Amino acid sequence: MGDKKTKTVLGSSEVDITKVCRDIRGVEDIVLWAVENDWMENRFQQFDTRIFPFTDQADVSEWDSHLLDRYTPLYCNTVETCTDCPLGPCNLSSGKGVCGLEFEGYQARLSLRKACRGCSTQMVHSRELLDYAIKVFGREKEVSWGAHHDASDLSHIGLFTCIPMGGQNLADLDRALAYAEAQLVKLSSASFTGTDAIELEGMVFHAGSMLMIGKDVIELIKMSLFGLTNASDHEVSEMIDWPEVNVVGGLGNVEPGKPVITFMGDTFLLAYLVANQLKEKGLTEKVEVCGIGPAGDDLARFYERVRPLAPMTKARKILRYGISDVLVGGSSCMNLDILEDTKRVGTRVIWVSRDKNIGLPDRTDSFVDDIVKDLVAGAPGAWIRLPEKAAEVALKVLQQVKRKGDYRLSEEKAKAEAKKCREDCDLCFSNCPNSLLLSKAVQQVAKEGIKALAEVEKGCFGCGACVKICPENIPLLDLIVASMEKRAPGDKFKLRPGRGPLPRVETSSWAFSSMWGNTPGICHLLGCGDAKHEEDLGWIAYELTARNFITFVAGCAAGEVARHFNEKTKKYIFDEFGAEANLRNLINTGDCAACVHILDQAMKWPRTGAGASHYGNFAETADIYGNLVSPPLLVWGALPDRMYPIVAAWARGGCPVVVGPESAFDWHRFLPGNKWDWKRWWYYDSWTRKKRPVEPAPKHMIIPVETREEAVTAVTIMCQRPVAIRDFRLIGLETYVEFSLAAFGEWPDDWPLFVRSSWELPVRYKAKMLRELADKHGWEVERLNLKRAKHPDGRLVDMETMQNEFSCMGGVYPTRVPRMFPDPEIRNYKTSYEIGVKEKKS
Repeated sequence: MGDKKTKTVLGSSEVDITKVCRDIRGVEDIVLWAVENDWMENRFQQFDTRIFPFTDQADVSEWDSHLLDRYTPLYCNTVETCTDCPLGPCNLSSGKGVCGLEFEGYQARLSLRKACRGCSTQMVHSRELLDYAIKVFGREKEVSWGAHHDASDLSHIGLFTCIPMGGQNLADLDRALAYAEAQLVKLSSASFTGTDAIELEGMVFHAGSMLMIGKDVIELIKMSLFGLTNASDHEVSEMIDWPEVNVVGGLGNVEPGKPVITFMGDTFLLAYLVANQLKEKGLTEKVEVCGIGPAGDDLARFYERVRPLAPMTKARKILRYGISDVLVGGSSCMNLDILEDTKRVGTRVIWVSRDKNIGLPDRTDSFVDDIVKDLVAGAPGAWIRLPEKAAEVALKVLQQVKRKGDYRLSEEKAKAEAKKCREDCDLCFSNCPNSLLLSKAVQQVAKEGIKALAEVEKGCFGCGACVKICPENIPLLDLIVASMEKRAPGDKFKLRPGRGPLPRVETSSWAFSSMWGNTPGICHLLGCGDAKHEEDLGWIAYELTARNFITFVAGCAAGEVARHFNEKTKKYIFDEFGAEANLRNLINTGDCAACVHILDQAMKWPRTGAGASHYGNFAETADIYGNLVSPPLLVWGALPDRMYPIVAAWARGGCPVVVGPESAFDWHRFLPGNKWDWKRWWYYDSWTRKKRPVEPAPKHMIIPVETREEAVTAVTIMCQRPVAIRDFRLIGLETYVEFSLAAFGEWPDDWPLFVRSSWELPVRYKAKMLRELADKHGWEVERLNLKRAKHPDGRLVDMETMQNEFSCMGGVYPTRVPRMFPDPEIRNYKTSYEIGVKEKKS
């Protein structure tokens, strides 16, 4: 280490960083910064606090293994035969493979591969955007989370690399992203060589965390260098209605007669360059700019005339509808046969991703005018890997191209095609992932016309599985797209643009009110769109927010939620609720990458409330956060691979995840809990160092549901925590029962598990609850009070004993990580504050 500084002073305490960091070589500067700027002397003296800069998965295994012990992996859609090595194949259903791999281990390998695959496209986008920024602005260009962010505000970059929050530049982001990329290479290797299921599932968690770093990098660059909305640069008083609900989306809001350019996928940079050119040339009123997937969400944060159209899951229908003159496309969370759809309608494609092509000629080195000439003449598209050139080509083609007009099937043509449908065939239904009654509807088209497909069209993703299986070669997808013409004029919604991060000063403002019975909890909503249940996510968001939930949304889910229209108030949902991170508000953080702000904001509580530095300190942060808050995440709709590591990142932080509806059947691995096995539910009392049994909260870590009613019920009970105070528990239990009665017509079977005191019983249900506790569960009741409770071990004990032996009431500091036991000699320590007080008195 040479002459590098390895010791510093924290108040009255000397800190030797070689004792708190396993290997200090090469990271002395950032570890010293973290200790000097973000550590608290009290916590250093009381706990075995450590720093893990550039964290490996094994560094967090003390936390990961606990989660996977309580929530045992449950695999679906399993594969029995392993073909990973030359010694195979091995059928693992009958025993170990040649290398010792067991059945569960192989399923965990597949789980890790899915996670790594899901990270890949977003990480490629992170790298492309960062490399471009470095070329344009230089490595020393500073980036910032905003004026109101400070060192104590959490990011996954700091959480896993220990790189300081303040004074970051592009070189720091390069260092962080290179670390995440290297970690994913190791994880990908382990997905073919690892054998221990629990260890591999811990690596799935780690893949999710690395993806969050990639998202942090993207967001920092977008906000700092390209001017996307950033709430941290605004005062808290402005947040009530900021950003304004000024973006209108949907096919019905695209003005006819104007040239249309559509951006799809991770094409932020091209969207930014083209939008700027439109502003400079005064063309914003003469051109319609549309977005599909994350591109639409990004555009909304800097170009208010954007028309977000749909999530990526519905991209094929939008493309084949033929509204776009030019499509600028790039890699995204889904692989689609774009050219098949755009060729049918004459849309010219500018493909811009550097990591792959889609069968277009590489025109990167061609002259701009030559590319434009060919595209206007009828060439289907071009692959252009230089952003500025691609933007120039896209705008020139948009101004010159003339498509022939209507590409959709006419009423007569549709009827003629529909007559081919045989009554003895139902292959399209059996092959449809959404189980749509397509053949019956097609037969009606022959009699009634295209309008007979209206209901089928609403539930269709446009995957084309029906077309491939049809023995009569009926262009079923063309029929479905033709029926969109009836619905398109009414396809409208209003969106509040994403606001970016949530600084500590804003979240601190609602911390008090959120804990004292004013809200059932906080909820995070994500999703990639759901055709068959398009209205569900908006309904869910409204039901939760109207009951005083603090509801966060990001990505394609924001556009789906935005479609919710209240017929009573005649308002769209974003008009109805405020934007500040507070009770009864709906907060949109931005596109898919911006979902990281939701998790970053949530995980800052250990620093704000317990003084625990998060720099290079995931296990301690997650332990405190998982005990205190860890809001549930609801993921709704079709779930591409990218969502798999996103869910893993949430679950790793102790946030329970609810997945649904049909996509839940395709999920590879769930993490259910067993609420009736009370010995699994415990915390350490950090003072006595003994285990305390607690209620099963959260009940599950990753669990599927099938209906929106089941979803809101599950989300509500997932908000409960053993450390929650009386009033919060009361309103949570009341909302849980209310949702259960509304959805299923009966009380939940497990509500007694969450009762610790008669004061926690909601008034309107209290009498019935007391009767049921007495009659069905053996509790002793005296009038409106609980006298004796049934302990999980079967004993009937008085309420004081119950509270002392069960739950975390009475100021108990709980932990699930033995390293977090306070030092038994804590009272012998004197902090600099205590020394100062003593000196004043003397």
